[in-house]
Amino acid sequence: MIEAYLDFIPHDLLQRLQGDATWVAEVPGLSIAAGQREAFPDIETAEALTLLVEVYRAVEVRLAAVLDQRKRDRAFLDAATLDCVRRNAGRSIRDADYETVLGLRDEGGRVVAGPLEAPVELDPVVIPDFLQGEQVTLFGPPDTPKMAINAMNALHRRRPDEPDLVAQLVDASGQVPRWGADDEDSKTPIMFNFLTACRNLTGCFDGSLAFDDERGRAYRLAESGLARPIKRFPGLALPDGSHLLDGAPLPLHLVDFVLHVFHNRARPEALVFYVPKLENEEEAAYLSALLCETEDRLGLSRGTIRVLLVFENPRAIFRIREMAAALAPHFLGGSLGWHDFLASTARLFRHDPNYRIPVKADPDIVIRHIKESHRILVRSLEDTGAITIGGMYGVLYEAGNEASYRICMVGYIRDVVTQLKRGLGGFWVAHPDFVRIGIALVEAYRRWERSGEPDVLVRLVRALVPDGIEQSPLLEFVLGEDVDGLQPGDPRYTRAVLAADLAESPVIANSDPREVRYNVFQALQYLADWLRGNGCVALPATLTDRRGDEVFVRIMDDLATTERSRWELWAEVAHGRVSVEDFDRILSEEVAFIREGASTATKRTQVPWHEVWTPLAAKILRELVVTEDPPEFVTQATLPYTFEIVRESL
Repeated sequence: MIEAYLDFIPHDLLQRLQGDATWVAEVPGLSIAAGQREAFPDIETAEALTLLVEVYRAVEVRLAAVLDQRKRDRAFLDAATLDCVRRNAGRSIRDADYETVLGLRDEGGRVVAGPLEAPVELDPVVIPDFLQGEQVTLFGPPDTPKMAINAMNALHRRRPDEPDLVAQLVDASGQVPRWGADDEDSKTPIMFNFLTACRNLTGCFDGSLAFDDERGRAYRLAESGLARPIKRFPGLALPDGSHLLDGAPLPLHLVDFVLHVFHNRARPEALVFYVPKLENEEEAAYLSALLCETEDRLGLSRGTIRVLLVFENPRAIFRIREMAAALAPHFLGGSLGWHDFLASTARLFRHDPNYRIPVKADPDIVIRHIKESHRILVRSLEDTGAITIGGMYGVLYEAGNEASYRICMVGYIRDVVTQLKRGLGGFWVAHPDFVRIGIALVEAYRRWERSGEPDVLVRLVRALVPDGIEQSPLLEFVLGEDVDGLQPGDPRYTRAVLAADLAESPVIANSDPREVRYNVFQALQYLADWLRGNGCVALPATLTDRRGDEVFVRIMDDLATTERSRWELWAEVAHGRVSVEDFDRILSEEVAFIREGASTATKRTQVPWHEVWTPLAAKILRELVVTEDPPEFVTQATLPYTFEIVRESL
């Protein structure tokens, strides 16, 4: 038993899950949720399950050790932060001598968070042919055949008003998009969804996936230009209550990873993974052991399985080279998942009353606050040839709303160009409509880099944003310098890497009732939809355009965005800037707004009221915000509701 998993599945629930499970005769000690093998006989085969158990038994001790170390490190960092708070009395968080936990050593001499001093030598990273080129990546779950086929065919999805120049640049680039097939933050961890995703992805790789909807519309994989899927499996912390070994839950990441590898073991292009939420080189070493054990048992040569790390933790961002070294020869590169990055940073500094997370209402978080993080990723890996990818552009337009499309396109161009200026080789998008435009933007930018002349990029921007009021300042931004940042020698540099040096947001105060209400409204809807079984949802919001008009857009929310919202809310309540009474009042008002299905000129309900899930979402959100020592992960409060035995009882 991995003790850390009891934080997600308590003993009494574990006993109920065991009582409802069916023993697997071919694999001693293994039991599976009733009906699961019958529903997925092609996935839950005896051979695949045997491999799963063998790999788990080989790595169980190492996994338990890193999860136990996480808990000890949390306790050390919390205590050390409180000590820093006392020593920082009278200082501003902007002061050069402001003290934080970064660089402090525990009793064993380990630097728990922050950079290490010893240089790390890395060998060149060999990129496989099928991943050469630009990394324009659509991100989303492979839960249904329709979603998977649409993601695979994203290169062929053209808007009716697509400028001719976009098509010319896409064709000239020769690029195909990537698809981050997400089994993590954009998925509710219901095992039926995971096994369906495994089946769908296998069909993508072998070319067999097809789907006809109830209206007779046929969905088929294109004959050419297919996206390159890269699966992201869950983080180390989550257990799987649907696969029990000797009555204990198996790790969800291991179940998802091993089943996928087994069924795609003959296809090297299917053996590349995004890995989220690793925190340091010790955890990377565990992952290396997992990859090696799997390769050995399948007879694969060392380094056949490749990984892209999602650097989304304040500890990991300072250990990129150490983690890459621990994972050689499996390491392929990394990306920066900035929502989780900010959320986990807020958790790190939760006891510091001077810390402020960048506000959710700021549409320019990536531009204003993530520069040092982007640059440290690029600098850490530029001598290796590894892949470096930025983060997600998650603002979507409303269909049929020209103003909405215009403001989204302005934000998208600013976001893409900013990341390219910082030396990154790609980025993530949340909708297929942004894929072709993203490839065209990268091609135009690369031509500017090669020739020194920005004329193609200027023509593309003008074609995408013909409105003169928006176009002129956008071009000034595109052709101008990046925002100022700090150099590594600056005393505030390590805090700036974490966006942890903000005295107050220039957009709105974290404690402003409008910011509190926005976080509550979005998190409440997301949690209700997550509990329903939908792990990502585009929630209506407004942005202000150059005319001063508030324009409706849709913000793609997943579990990472909700984590950052609840930690922002928690800090404001915990440090007395927002009273519990005011929070409860706002929560009650937002629940009533959703119950009524209300809308205003600047606010719309997207996730409709549900008699079970909406009140439960409100209860969970309150627990996450007002509890003195809240669960570290939202899923500690929500995971029990993913099991059918619990869902049926509600």
